[in-house]
Amino acid sequence: MAVQRLYLLPAGHCLVDQSALDTRRAPGRLVDLPIWAYLIETTDGPVLVDTGMPKVCATDPEGYFRGTDDENLIVPRMREDDAITAVLARCGYTPADLVCVISSHWHFDHAGGNAEFPDTPILVQRAEHDAAMAGNGYPAECRIPGLRYKLLDGDAEPLPGIQLLYTPGHSPGHQSLLIRLPEGPPVLLTVDASYTRENFENGVPFAGVDENLMRASVERLRGIAQETGARIFFGHDPAQGTTWPVFPTPV
Repeated sequence: MAVQRLYLLPAGHCLVDQSALDTRRAPGRLVDLPIWAYLIETTDGPVLVDTGMPKVCATDPEGYFRGTDDENLIVPRMREDDAITAVLARCGYTPADLVCVISSHWHFDHAGGNAEFPDTPILVQRAEHDAAMAGNGYPAECRIPGLRYKLLDGDAEPLPGIQLLYTPGHSPGHQSLLIRLPEGPPVLLTVDASYTRENFENGVPFAGVDENLMRASVERLRGIAQETGARIFFGHDPAQGTTWPVFPTPV
């Protein structure tokens, strides 16, 4: 098996309070962030990274966080064709076609479509799985029992050319990805180990569960990027979607 192509898949948007991107800022202004999933085509079939927001965010976006601590801090902006099955269909695939799903972590905008993959192996860090299944504020759509979870303990290379990097801090078991393409430098998907370029390059603090682990994970990813010469795609950088090719153009 070998990696052939990587696609960035737009999967809606989310209004998030500015304090999530820079915790030094006072809450009070919402900013529009892109939501991404990622498709890695390999010689043995496609691999999906993350499953976007739950379908209910398309039908009742204003109500999804009502009554929670995040009610005035997060507002999903999702259409029905942003659901992960619709996103996959535009790529020419169904859930049954996938080799596996790789879960970066189980926040609502990254694991909300997990239920659509009951027969697909879902690779997730054990620390993330255990924290979510214990509750800890994870939504029900992202901690569904009985799916085909493959639990990981730290770094892993589940397929040639796809390296999973354990980067906790934003969540207890977050993982990023280093993807080696047939030509050119590898691509480092920080996912939510770094929301934006400012978080990564300038050390701007952002939302997470453990500041020390977050700093260590960013520092580790900086070292990997420097060592490998990787191009870096950040999890929710508002500007990057205008400068990188998105589906149907491969990275």
